Amino acid sequence: MKKTSIIATAVASLALLPNVAHAWNYQGHVTVAQVAYQNLDTTARTQVDVLAAKAYQSMPKDIQQKMDSFEGASQFAKLAMVPDLIRKIPAEDIWAQMGETIPASLNQWDEKETGAWHYINQAYPATSQCNFTHTPNIKLVASYLFDDFEQNPQAASMMFMSHVAGDSHQPMHSISQSLSKNVCVTDLGANKHTLDVPQKDLHHLWDSGMGLLDTEHNINDFATDLQLAYPSTTMTLGKTADVDLWITESYQLADFGYSVAIDAKPSESYYSKGTELVKQRITQAGYRLADELNSALAKK
Repeated sequence: MKKTSIIATAVASLALLPNVAHAWNYQGHVTVAQVAYQNLDTTARTQVDVLAAKAYQSMPKDIQQKMDSFEGASQFAKLAMVPDLIRKIPAEDIWAQMGETIPASLNQWDEKETGAWHYINQAYPATSQCNFTHTPNIKLVASYLFDDFEQNPQAASMMFMSHVAGDSHQPMHSISQSLSKNVCVTDLGANKHTLDVPQKDLHHLWDSGMGLLDTEHNINDFATDLQLAYPSTTMTLGKTADVDLWITESYQLADFGYSVAIDAKPSESYYSKGTELVKQRITQAGYRLADELNSALAKK
């Protein structure tokens, strides 16, 4: 696949940003990865830096420029936002662009776009008879990526691992509610749960971190501050790469997430609690991503 075709797709994707859901926004994804980067051991960091440089060098100039716009972020952290720019590129072409081969476990979807890798949309509430879960989904893809990365560390796999670690901690990427009481009509992870907010809907309100992530931060400083506020010793991290736990935790936030009515303006208390949850989830995702990478690269 030629770089020019990736450039065209990336530009098209950027043009569509207002209508496309990205778990956290770009800055949120980069922050998750920077928290992880700060928690890598020496062995893992050395290998991550090599893979990150390889991935960066494979990118067309427009994506490199977007990556370089994040002040204070490591090259590894900047990569975490790229999957949202290349959702419409066949998976096998992304690995090929980096001179790699897509993991065999992902071959069943290698000619398809990767947009469906970012969410799972389990029906909410739990009593719902609807089934909005699809294949592929973030749970399957994240598990396959980690299993393969343990055996064969690749730059493209690392990039997607970094991204889906963030996605899986964003509540609106785990849940979906029906817009109708009588038939199953998905709200697409709350993309159709419209609100009286600048972000337009519930999904994008959470993507923005209640507005926190709409303000530019020095990524390294922001990641450091989050860890000071939420030390790893105060958080449940679980076993390595337990994506099912991460998604379950996100689903459990649905009661709060959906507590603001359609077309309403969230209360100050909603913003306050929501911002606190956003900070916790971003930091927790970073710690867990670091654990994945430290574990997978320990013996390489």
